[in-house]
Amino acid sequence: MTTAPQTSSPANARTLLLPYALGLVVAMLIVQIVIAATGGDVTLLAGILTAIVALGIVVWLWRKLPVLKRVRFGVIIAHAIAFVAVTTSFNLHAVLRVMFLGFEVDGAGDAAHTLLESSWFGATLVMSALWGLGLLVHLLGSVLGRGWED
Repeated sequence: MTTAPQTSSPANARTLLLPYALGLVVAMLIVQIVIAATGGDVTLLAGILTAIVALGIVVWLWRKLPVLKRVRFGVIIAHAIAFVAVTTSFNLHAVLRVMFLGFEVDGAGDAAHTLLESSWFGATLVMSALWGLGLLVHLLGSVLGRGWED
């Protein structure tokens, strides 16, 4: 019986992914506070701040990829955390905006109509749909690879 030495030790998913998730939640909370404080519309500033968060995700992924690959389903979990943190922050902000606009305008229908005609449409529906499609493809690939991305 031969035993091959283990070339790399498994990584601790909690110490790797929990700070990442919490950092993304805080970053997106800051983005949403800035959006609310600057009039509540998704503007170029909101896009730039979201791009900075995206750049942070890319840098974190680039730096942690060797360790992340030692966690089963690690890369897809990082992808899912990013998707949920970013899209949920925009969708939750939009829901709260519709609720508050519904109290100020003549009903929730007018508030929803106002949001669908504004920049919130792209920040919520379009971003969630396109990124969600990419996440689904990544999930299927990860499952086919049994959780390992080589």
